[in-house]
Amino acid sequence: MVQRRLLVFVLLSSLFIVSLALSRYSPEKDSFTGLCVYSSGSLSVLYNGTVTVALGKSLELGKAYTVEGRLRATHRGLWVDVSTVVPANATFPLESIEGAYWYSSGPLLLTPSKVRLAYALNVPKGSLVRLEGLTYGSKFYPLNVEELGYLKEPKNGMPYPLEGVVLYGGNPAAVWNGSEEFRVYLPHGLFLRPGLRVKILGVVRLYSTITLYVDSLNDVNVFGPAEEKPINLAETGEIATGECLVIKSTSRYLKLNCTDLRLYGFSARTGDTVRFEALRRKSSLFCLNCSVVKPREKLPNDMCSFNEGSFARISGKVTWVKVYRSGFGVANVTNGTCSVLLKLPSRLGVSLAENESVTAYGFFTTYRGKPAFEVQSGEDLCSGKHC
Repeated sequence: MVQRRLLVFVLLSSLFIVSLALSRYSPEKDSFTGLCVYSSGSLSVLYNGTVTVALGKSLELGKAYTVEGRLRATHRGLWVDVSTVVPANATFPLESIEGAYWYSSGPLLLTPSKVRLAYALNVPKGSLVRLEGLTYGSKFYPLNVEELGYLKEPKNGMPYPLEGVVLYGGNPAAVWNGSEEFRVYLPHGLFLRPGLRVKILGVVRLYSTITLYVDSLNDVNVFGPAEEKPINLAETGEIATGECLVIKSTSRYLKLNCTDLRLYGFSARTGDTVRFEALRRKSSLFCLNCSVVKPREKLPNDMCSFNEGSFARISGKVTWVKVYRSGFGVANVTNGTCSVLLKLPSRLGVSLAENESVTAYGFFTTYRGKPAFEVQSGEDLCSGKHC
């Protein structure tokens, strides 16, 4: 009986010692810190630049975490049976790259070479950035993002925010930024009118002309018309305004008496007075809003106001006509006591007769030392009752 009690006591003592030892024993935990490069459902993958570890937790892509648990090898790679997982700072070496953030069929970093990013960044498209992160597979996984602003000058292969005025519409368009002209290839179906102030984001290609390629309608912003200034003050990219006399009219352009610049995009007759709002290009004007405010028929008869080189309207009667063998002719036109020799080159295709009424629009000149008048085309000379 005593022996049985002693045996029970020994057994109970042994169980107590084993239980105490087990309660004090804790298997060692593995710890791993890495960047989340994959997360789907309850499966995530961490990477520290050299080692990849999978775990059965849903984590946020692009964030660094520290996990603790039992690390074991499987036929698919390392796996950690997680006991704890917490956000962490990167304790592993990071890669650093700089470039411009871009988005075209996915997020990119232009250096100007294209680096595919694993996810979009919360920075403006085209902005320069400095990224710290890891390359995993074919993509770069940014962990830290520093925004550096936009390029100040165009650089080949890099995004550039162009601000200026549209000089020529169509596609490509020509945009003046105040010092240089850019050729801009716009998205299909988009056209810009000349004279508009715009801000356009695109990728630069440096050819003989600086070229900008735009891939999205959202990268084109229109702010309204360019600044208006009087014709004598307007510079390239501004809208010139004025009211001037047409001193030459062709099928392509008008020449005005107030500027050496040709006016394109509007038709009027020699002698008409035109009011215009026109885009000032490098060496010409393009009509945006033009109208004839005084037809040439309302000009005074300046027959008696000879001033060599000046534009005028003359009206009178033909007293005699002389035509030379070359086809060149001269008509003497009088009005009261005033007279002038009207030059009639054969290219005009006009013939006059004595006592015929004639009106002409052109310039005073001389012929053989005498006051004369010349016109630029047959349309600037009319004869008969309808003049």
